[in-house]
Amino acid sequence: MLSITNNETAAEARYAIERAMFDIAEWQLLVGDVQAAIITRDNCELSVEWGKLIFAWWDDQRSQNWRVTAYELDEAELRLQVTRGLKNEITTLTLRNQTRWQEKVEFENLELAERRKLYAQTLAEMFASGFFNAKVQRVTTGADHSHSVPGRYARLILQLRGETVLAIGATEAETQPDIDGVIAAGLIWLAGFNQQRDAKQKAKRLLFCLPVGRSQTAIERMTLLDTAHLGARIECYEIDEHLRELSALPLATQSELLNTHPRELDWPEAESADNLWRERILRLAPDRIELRQIAGRELYSINGLEFARASFGEKPRVVFGVAGLDDTPSTTLTEANFDRLATLVGELAEHRSANSGDRRNPLYRLREEAWLESLMRQNISVLDAGFDDRFVYSQIPAWRGDERSVIDLLTVNHKGRLVVIEVKASEDAQLPLQGLDYWLRVEQARLRGEFERRGLFGGVELADQSPLLYLVAPRLRFHKTFAIVARCLSPQIEAYQVGVNANWRSGVRVRTVERVNDGINQELSE
Repeated sequence: MLSITNNETAAEARYAIERAMFDIAEWQLLVGDVQAAIITRDNCELSVEWGKLIFAWWDDQRSQNWRVTAYELDEAELRLQVTRGLKNEITTLTLRNQTRWQEKVEFENLELAERRKLYAQTLAEMFASGFFNAKVQRVTTGADHSHSVPGRYARLILQLRGETVLAIGATEAETQPDIDGVIAAGLIWLAGFNQQRDAKQKAKRLLFCLPVGRSQTAIERMTLLDTAHLGARIECYEIDEHLRELSALPLATQSELLNTHPRELDWPEAESADNLWRERILRLAPDRIELRQIAGRELYSINGLEFARASFGEKPRVVFGVAGLDDTPSTTLTEANFDRLATLVGELAEHRSANSGDRRNPLYRLREEAWLESLMRQNISVLDAGFDDRFVYSQIPAWRGDERSVIDLLTVNHKGRLVVIEVKASEDAQLPLQGLDYWLRVEQARLRGEFERRGLFGGVELADQSPLLYLVAPRLRFHKTFAIVARCLSPQIEAYQVGVNANWRSGVRVRTVERVNDGINQELSE
């Protein structure tokens, strides 16, 4: 919501709300979730008094005056954060246009496949009119299996002023990871498209179309990409599906992006408070249990499979259980059930092992990526003898509100240069770009001196160089499109593909190391 703090913002809010109400004859007024009245232009008023925005309404039985402290507008509802009375209790008034609201609800309840088709058609109509006035040659939402482009994205081939233009977009109904994934899908599509055509038919532009307010990760990724070798430039547009509006989003320069304040981050806190269970848990399998302290919690795991976690605060407690197993629901640890925890640890020690006799057991199969990451965290120099085994951090810094399940490691080499490590245990087309996301967070933090200020890498003088990026997976488990996407990383990012042995559970060994993005258009900055 937009806050109203002074006379100027109150006047701006009054204008915006009155403008939004102008063409609609009748609104439902809801106080909280309860309908209170029907509002028309004849029984309501907005006024600015002493720097405050006042919303008044009345009918035959009553009248009310509310001070508006914040507001939010869309095509179906106007939401006002309001207070009144001596107690200044905050509530929400909603002015709802019932016809538009019902249309919006019906639209949002469509099956996802239908939403994608409607979105593709909306894009086609937008590009065929207005500023672009393009000729639409083809529209599809089907998968392109030959180039590993999934069917969740709308794809359009356009002719614009004599040149071929590709457009790819994700509807707002997609999850955020799928919206972010449109960048890799677009690069793969562009590479395959241009590879099959002669010079005159190649696409010269690739347009990414993203939902309003959900494009931050995509914009960051695009800023750190170089597609000159693909013969096309990339652009980004935000799409409002309901208002059918399209707006261009300018890309920042790499310098602007790196020096921008990063998203809200989580950093390691001071050592956790005393945990009365800690020693007893560790004694259950002292050579197997790994204890990590992250974001004020203690996490207990065996080969990357977490089985207990301790939280601190007003009510410290330990919860145990393996997520994803129906027979081990999360349970608060007590003396009465400690034997159950001991049994679980025994099962983990037996099955979470390279020598397990039952490789179909869920404890063996679950979260293999975390298992691979755990092995490297315990011996990071296996990736490179120049890495400093004293300093291996997991997802530091991590950004809040993020739902990614990928594993990130951060270490430093003996020259003081930071090293970002992104790990996958199976094929994933997003590996290069997810590594890029974490590289950006680390580089932003390095430029701001966060690592020294927070006491990480104690005793090491960090080099004044951007981090190295290691993209790690079993040698035969890199996605077939890995090279296409990885080669688009800016040459200013020193990125390496590291292939490890297929039987890594018995011990990680590096089989191949290859720079993925050098020699493209510009020299690497040291």
